[in-house]
Amino acid sequence: MDRENPTNQEIGKSIARNVSVMFVAQVITWASSFLLLYFLPRYLGSEDFGRLYLALSIKMILSLLIDFGGNYLIPKEVARSIQVGSHILSSYIILRVLLWILSIGLILLMSDLLGYSDHVHLLILILAIGKLWEGGSSAISAYFQGIERMEYPSIGSIVERVFVAVFAVAVLLMGGSSIEVAVIYTAGALINLIVLFWYSRKNVKISYKFDFRIFSLFRSGMPYFLFSLFSVIYYRIDAIMISAMTTEAVTGWYGGAYRFFDIVMVLPLIYKTAIFPVFSKLWNNKNGVLESTVSESMRLMILLGIPTAVLIYIYASPIIDFFMGLDQYSSSVFILQIFAISIPIIYIDIILGSAILGAANRQKAWATVGFLAIFVNIGTNFLLIPYTQTAYANGGIGAAIATLATEIFVMGCAFYLIPSDYLKSFKSSYLFKPAAASLLMITAVLLMLNINLHWMPSFFLAGIVYVAALFLFKSFSRDEIQMIKNSISVSQFKLMVFRKHV
Repeated sequence: MDRENPTNQEIGKSIARNVSVMFVAQVITWASSFLLLYFLPRYLGSEDFGRLYLALSIKMILSLLIDFGGNYLIPKEVARSIQVGSHILSSYIILRVLLWILSIGLILLMSDLLGYSDHVHLLILILAIGKLWEGGSSAISAYFQGIERMEYPSIGSIVERVFVAVFAVAVLLMGGSSIEVAVIYTAGALINLIVLFWYSRKNVKISYKFDFRIFSLFRSGMPYFLFSLFSVIYYRIDAIMISAMTTEAVTGWYGGAYRFFDIVMVLPLIYKTAIFPVFSKLWNNKNGVLESTVSESMRLMILLGIPTAVLIYIYASPIIDFFMGLDQYSSSVFILQIFAISIPIIYIDIILGSAILGAANRQKAWATVGFLAIFVNIGTNFLLIPYTQTAYANGGIGAAIATLATEIFVMGCAFYLIPSDYLKSFKSSYLFKPAAASLLMITAVLLMLNINLHWMPSFFLAGIVYVAALFLFKSFSRDEIQMIKNSISVSQFKLMVFRKHV
């Protein structure tokens, strides 16, 4: 592939290869995630699960402090120049160790100031220790993303998630608490790093020397860091605010719904991981390839987002009942339904944000959006969590509404910031066809509900009706159909995973 001026066909092959590899890997990690979702809330109970969810949310904030924008900057620079990217990777690994030392002290201080229980404090400490090697894993994964070889991070993720699922479930069945589960999470992260180091020996050049020239990149990397930090804060600050304004049980209700919602969010993140290096390569492309790539990416997110939102909204109650049990988590149902409404908006926001960061060179403006989004989110949470806690004895409802309001704000800003040319290839049919297919799907769902068909087969049958309706409305071109066939081909997957890197 010409790294400077890739064609539409080359872009399609690259995206299809990486998406298919990551999707196959994600099917396996999904299975482990759903297994954990089934066991963790049930066996820990809403209060102990609430503690674990709070600690995991704080760990996510710690992740961004350690990353310092590297998960955007590394793949972007590697996609443009492998030599420059190698120097950045080596320096970032060393830098992340130093940032970990600083950040873990700040996080533990915050935990102490907020007055968390000894149990929560220990959970945060255990998970924070794991961030030391998670920082190295994410840096190497970012390098692989830049060279568009996502099979290696996918293998590492599979090994980690399967290990965590198997041993966490075993510990829970033996009566373990969230403390033991946190230890297993931390051990799994270390195993992931070992796997990535193994595959990086021949594919990644790591000198373990600190290049002081990296500080000259901080200025360009700062917007990536700021937006990443702001986005995680406004995604995770809700857990901290709920824990401060309500009870551990309410935090558990919210965390249960959010965990399922978080799993669904993997779909656009897989695509974003594959598309971001492409956007970075096309930043100065003048042949119209960038515009069509952005528009087609938007179309795909709409195709995925609308039916996902509809099905989760309709089946929220049986989903919560199956994974967590309505006896303790009935209050999670409405929270999940609010999250469902947010799904198409978030899917679109992810693509627009990737285009703005990767190609439009409006990183500073996008970082400002992330900064303002914090105030939107915190302000809405501050008003709605106490109100919904008083009115409905469930402050999680207010936090879910705050997430929806924040994403609407971000989407509005993204459409304002993105150059109009980027969406000139977008057609109205990209929206109307999936909407019409979703209406047919809803009709099928209502018929299946009327005959009292179990929710699981009706859920999957509804998905089949949706896909069939898309083909009925001729939503895909012949080239796209062929690309889909190639993406799900077993032989193609084996070729991608086991081929030698050239």
